Amino acid sequence: MRLTGVFVLVVATGLLIGWIFQPGSTEVAQVGGPAPDFTVEVFQGDPFTLSEVAKPVVLNFWASWCGPCRTEIPAISAFAEANPDVQVIGVAVEDVEQSARDFAAEIEASYPLALGTDGIEDAYPRIGLPATYIIDEDGVVTEVFNGIVDEELLAELLG
Repeated sequence: MRLTGVFVLVVATGLLIGWIFQPGSTEVAQVGGPAPDFTVEVFQGDPFTLSEVAKPVVLNFWASWCGPCRTEIPAISAFAEANPDVQVIGVAVEDVEQSARDFAAEIEASYPLALGTDGIEDAYPRIGLPATYIIDEDGVVTEVFNGIVDEELLAELLG
């Protein structure tokens, strides 16, 4: 009887560990794979849904506290203005909503800025901030760049 109790405990522990570490249902963006769909609320406008865009997308992750993000946003704005055939969107992550909104108002980017969600943070992993994903018109991730981008680099990443 004691051996049965130990066996049941071991099996139950194994099941619990398996349940805790089971792979999530969240898709994760990878180069060459489909870009996970998402919808975010743009600070000054309508919601943005990735799957509704039929052109290449530059998806830039930023935060109000991120100095390098502050440096790159004017260059991304210039790129967005010069390339209307590309959809640029900036998504604040790891940030406080009011701080992100204040920063967005201050920086006056020429492209939509939005506050991210836990779902988008899980779906689009990055090594620090800023980080930029390039998604082609078919919804496939073609590039991931961790670090500051400028107009020239964005043009190069878009090929």
